Amino acid sequence: MSRILLAVSGGIDSMYLLARSAEIFPGCEVAVAHCNFRLRGEESDADEEFVRARCLERGIPFFCQRFETEQYAHEHGVSIEMAARDLRYGWFASLIAQEHFDAVAVAHNAGDNAETLILNLLRGTGSRGLRGMEERDIAGIGSGRVLRPLLNVSREEICAWMEEHGIPHREDRTNAETLYKRNKIRHEVFPVFAEINPSFLRTLGSDMRHFAQVDDIAEDYFRSTAMSVEVPGEPRALSIPALMALKHWEYMLWRLLEPYGFDEGTLDSLRNLLLGDGTVSGKTFEAPQWKAVTSSDRIIILPRKEGCSGDGELSLPGPGEYEFKGVRLAVNVFDRPTDLQLQQPEGQLIADASKLPFPLHLRGWRDGDWMRPLGLGGRKKLSDLFVDLKWSLPQKEKAVVLSHPDGEEGHAGALLCTRIDDSLKVSGKTLKILEIKLL
Repeated sequence: MSRILLAVSGGIDSMYLLARSAEIFPGCEVAVAHCNFRLRGEESDADEEFVRARCLERGIPFFCQRFETEQYAHEHGVSIEMAARDLRYGWFASLIAQEHFDAVAVAHNAGDNAETLILNLLRGTGSRGLRGMEERDIAGIGSGRVLRPLLNVSREEICAWMEEHGIPHREDRTNAETLYKRNKIRHEVFPVFAEINPSFLRTLGSDMRHFAQVDDIAEDYFRSTAMSVEVPGEPRALSIPALMALKHWEYMLWRLLEPYGFDEGTLDSLRNLLLGDGTVSGKTFEAPQWKAVTSSDRIIILPRKEGCSGDGELSLPGPGEYEFKGVRLAVNVFDRPTDLQLQQPEGQLIADASKLPFPLHLRGWRDGDWMRPLGLGGRKKLSDLFVDLKWSLPQKEKAVVLSHPDGEEGHAGALLCTRIDDSLKVSGKTLKILEIKLL
């Protein structure tokens, strides 16, 4: 026998769900979960007691949880609506796991679904937001599922049935206010829709089903195509040539970068760069926690903490032209020519490309930095190397260090573009050359 947890607030929709639960879930064992968000003082407590009493009358197991919703919203920097949602579904998930329920049923109706569609359009959630809510969310919460059996039932139908059968419910006074976005849509936008099309809820419901079918097709395309754009062996690296070869490359770019929090304006700038005739490499596009850095043939997604911040660091995802601390440089990788000259002119360095894998990391020099200069064998502090080079204080302040890939504290792979660590030198076994030169 399936065990269904009913989310019941005491409002008309959830009391309708409770009243008709035997019809909606025939043969199932049901229990009630009530959330007291403590947003309306005594009214919230009265809602709790009302639902508790109805469950006691019908012999239905009752679970209740009280939340400090406003405190949660303040601590997490989210709206009251989002705080309540997070707290509600988090508790449902733990309750399902602890009490071994198969699913939680919520009382979202056709109007709620239409409101979700409008909110998603305003938020810019793409095609996935156009599908509205799922009647059976198999991904669910925790180990269970979320069921929405009333998505095809309008608020008017619910009110009529409840009045006919004399089923009591609680009125939440905040539902009549337009402070919250959903209420504003419900009370100010939907009446206009109803004037234009009295059956707009049914129309939007049908549209959402069709949108869901289209989105499923798009999802299949994305899943089957994504691997062709990803660079093998390089996490979060996208091949620009492979991406641009796709007919629907703009959709793929959006889907690949959207999880990292890039907004539409940033994505537009990146799209324009890829469509332009200028240099692609060396550009950075930032999201709150991530950034996309371009080279001549790829886009690398990196945490922003690895990025350039003042005299911090700059990650080079691949060959291209870059600027750091006022220094412009070009990075190239090529097959070793038979007539390669190991003696390089000033402002140019070469290394064994296999010993310096991308991404490379540039930073300003720090006290304690050291390297093993080519031909010397032993360690030498960069501060001592500056003395040998007779660098002035301004020159030292502008010094750029290429971090050594071994990750050892203070180990400099190169001082650009003057000295290189002995471990990275070109040898007789070198097949590919990494070249760095100042512009």
